[in-house]
Amino acid sequence: MCSAKRLSEKERKKEIMNSAVKVILKKGFDNTTMEDIIAGTTLSKGGVYHYYGNVVEIFRDIMLFGIEYRNEIIRDHLRECREGCENQFMAKQLVDKILDDNPYIPLYVEFLIAKKRNPKLNNLMPELQEQTKNRFEDIMGNSPGWLSDQNIFQFLTDFINAMILASNILDARECFAENRENMEQMLIFIFDKVKENRNESL
Repeated sequence: MCSAKRLSEKERKKEIMNSAVKVILKKGFDNTTMEDIIAGTTLSKGGVYHYYGNVVEIFRDIMLFGIEYRNEIIRDHLRECREGCENQFMAKQLVDKILDDNPYIPLYVEFLIAKKRNPKLNNLMPELQEQTKNRFEDIMGNSPGWLSDQNIFQFLTDFINAMILASNILDARECFAENRENMEQMLIFIFDKVKENRNESL
């Protein structure tokens, strides 16, 4: 008789996160407990707590997976980025992010809503923003001006989050898709202004 395959740490964490995703989407973050998540795994209570101390820690890793998912898409499309057209490329990628309907989006929307009520989630936002910024810099090589300007980066983050919420809560995705060229032009305008202001300050 064959013994059961021993799961790696990565596989166990993935199993825990998969359970958490199902529970959070069904019950919402505020109503999700560790007991709910444990019940959806093959691990013991102690096994789950060995990797995660609470729901916020699990949600953090889910959000990091979502960031990496989006970055992989950008990497796959990087060949489309022609020299001198970096702003157009990034505008397209950011609008794609707003319009995307991937499996992480409902979780991200839940995160944006729940962080208003949960200080632990709210405190997680700066870390996620820093991870996003670092990954963009890794992918793009030379850091775009809007990444190094904290005020503009924060504005763009808030703008994109607002558009994601509108796409998913206000059912605006179809309208945004019809007007994606206008949205891209808005972002290109912002990028160009940042570059212009940086040149003037030299």
